[in-house]
Amino acid sequence: MLSKKQLQDVCLLHQGGASCCRYLAEDDQNYNVWYCVKHKLAEKKKIDQKITQWVQECKKQGLDPNTQNVPLADNCSGYPVLKHLEQGYDKP
Repeated sequence: MLSKKQLQDVCLLHQGGASCCRYLAEDDQNYNVWYCVKHKLAEKKKIDQKITQWVQECKKQGLDPNTQNVPLADNCSGYPVLKHLEQGYDKP
């Protein structure tokens, strides 16, 4: 799970928009817990494909993807999904 500081300062979770990391996944049981799925290659590939298609569709419609309130960023090198260990730049 990602630390609150990681979510706030790096992932930019509650800032919304394009600056928020696209690789965040909310826990199925606890909606206050978030994970980085960047190292889950199948998940990462799905997210990247979805975002690429969405950006292309925005461009076809003459829309700026960065103003559509959709997470587009790739803010860090990623973390493995660990459900019982808090992770982040502020954790050793």
